Amino acid sequence: MKKGTKAKTVKAATCTKEECKKASPECCSKESNLKKLAKSGKLESFVKKNKACWDHQSWLVLCAEIVEDGYEPIDFDQVGIILENHKTNFLGQI
Repeated sequence: MKKGTKAKTVKAATCTKEECKKASPECCSKESNLKKLAKSGKLESFVKKNKACWDHQSWLVLCAEIVEDGYEPIDFDQVGIILENHKTNFLGQI
């Protein structure tokens, strides 16, 4: 960084969903969205559909679907960990 310049900070955007405006601030936190996604069955379905073997493009499509389905903000690193756990369980059943 050049001398005399200020570091830029990124601020998380506040959720604009109607239910979030009425509810508590935790309504659309990364943690709550991760819990909702984990309970939804979407990740298990992804693992089964891909037979526990997917490429980066499939992962990117899944991430886009997660955003489209309204689970944002979300920690995609944690989504990946949950997905890998489902993969391990799926492979253990074969």
